[in-house]
Amino acid sequence: MAGEPPPSPAGAAAEPEAEAERLLALAEAELSAGRLRAARKHARRAALLDPASPRAALLATATNVLVADASSHSAVLLLPDDDSASPISASALRRHFKSLVKSLRIHPDTAAAASPAVAAAVEEALGRAAEAYEAITAPALPTFWTTCAGCRLLLEFERKYVGYRLTCPSCRRKFLAAEVPPPPEAEPTVPSPPPPAKKPKTEKLEMTLAEMQLQLAKKRGAKASKSKSRVEVEEEDGEEVVAENNHSDLMAVVDSDFYNFDADRGERCFKRGQLWALYGDDDGMPRHYALVDGVLRGSRFRVQIRWLDGGEGKPCGRFKVGRAETLHSVNVFSHLVACERVARELYRVYPRKASVWAFHADKESNTGRGKYEIVVFLSGYSGQYGASFGYLEKVEGFRSIFTRRDVGTHAVHSLQEGDLGALSHQIPARKVTKGEGSALPPGDCWELDPASLPPELLRLEPQK
Repeated sequence: MAGEPPPSPAGAAAEPEAEAERLLALAEAELSAGRLRAARKHARRAALLDPASPRAALLATATNVLVADASSHSAVLLLPDDDSASPISASALRRHFKSLVKSLRIHPDTAAAASPAVAAAVEEALGRAAEAYEAITAPALPTFWTTCAGCRLLLEFERKYVGYRLTCPSCRRKFLAAEVPPPPEAEPTVPSPPPPAKKPKTEKLEMTLAEMQLQLAKKRGAKASKSKSRVEVEEEDGEEVVAENNHSDLMAVVDSDFYNFDADRGERCFKRGQLWALYGDDDGMPRHYALVDGVLRGSRFRVQIRWLDGGEGKPCGRFKVGRAETLHSVNVFSHLVACERVARELYRVYPRKASVWAFHADKESNTGRGKYEIVVFLSGYSGQYGASFGYLEKVEGFRSIFTRRDVGTHAVHSLQEGDLGALSHQIPARKVTKGEGSALPPGDCWELDPASLPPELLRLEPQK
């Protein structure tokens, strides 16, 4: 109307502030009801009407974080989440995260007026942002490439599994995970995750290729779909429990009953000039020999070796020093080999007194003892007289305790030069000392390294 004074600037400014307060009240009500998107809508409008309001800025930022796609760390941190956006530097990401955390702090002037719903939303938003920032800034996992010795399947896994004995998911052969050059521009495949399987507390489970690859994919934040599969886990009673997993087996690595054989092959046990037995790729038994040429000390274990050639596939005889290689894991080594150096690069390996060896069992025999016979040598081998040995048998109720099968002159057998081809491999062993009330049988007993025994001999059979 004519003659009425125009509205004062203070009154005009009060109208957006009042509307902003009304929208903030609606946003808090929606937040209390769990409707995050509606709360964000009202908070955004309030922030546009009153940019100086700390309540509006706080509520808008918190709801933006909470409604973001949780699977995208960039979206949770309110960063551009598209391929066209240029990558952000580490320093810029750190500054952005600090600014986001600062904007999610409740202002002291509005702390008393903040509702419990707002306080809870802000706390949850801070937690999600911190998790997303930690996931983005986490260092890349060191990996390596390995290939199956049978089917040549090439896969990538965490470096800590170098040297593990694995079961190939394709041809199901066991082999040692030795590092090989990576393929050009290769991307690792992601297997389906297996359902949880019960693991015996007294056994260490050694993962297969697919299991380790799955763990690596999970740590990288990759998603894998659930599928039924088959996994065989050898339980403590020696029987197998079948679970679903279409990619892999979990192979049980049994602990020894008393002695810790792993202590004899630790990183500090290696010295230049030693001769070691290494596990083979066919059935995992220690049939290969290598000379330690040097030990490289540092943050990672590295040992330079030279393979020994000779013996025509036999574990005994004369061996010549061959090609050089650098290994990065102690898990490929079994035990120190007692040998005789007959020339600069020529070694002789034969059974020594008190050493335990495995013989290839007679394929035509029906003894039911498996494909190996375990023996202890009662004398060292010589080319003129051979060596004498006695057969061992497993003690009931133990995994890797063996005793003499027979005692007496009739139980002593002879090994001649023509019989050396029947030897399979040496088995690390320790003589067991028995105290009062021991459950072990009378006579000498030996504990054998489970890593050098076939699975059929590791089944725990109850005492009769």
